[in-house]
Amino acid sequence: MYTILPESKENVIWIQVKGRMHSQDYETLFPHIDGIIARHGTIRILSDLRDFKGIEFWAVLKAPPGMFKYSSKVEKKAVITDENWIYIWTKLLAPFLKTEVRCYPSSKIEEAWQWVCS
Repeated sequence: MYTILPESKENVIWIQVKGRMHSQDYETLFPHIDGIIARHGTIRILSDLRDFKGIEFWAVLKAPPGMFKYSSKVEKKAVITDENWIYIWTKLLAPFLKTEVRCYPSSKIEEAWQWVCS
């Protein structure tokens, strides 16, 4: 499940994920992202995955197409994680996206937020 944190502003969105992402989560998240892009043209994302536990099978079918759909509209993406497997997958997928992606450990969450906002 995800939450859009109140620190989000204009075209900068802070998404906190706790537990597992489900296909229903993408059915609400993608329209929210569409709305921001419609208003601002681009979006910047901080994904807080400190409590991320995985993704359900059916959600796997929705996540990658969404990532590629928005890749040209995402200016920057910061990923917060202390999990090595998330860091590795982020680095593996980053070259296929049209955006700058950086990973940060949880101890540098403020640095990640500053970078994604700048």
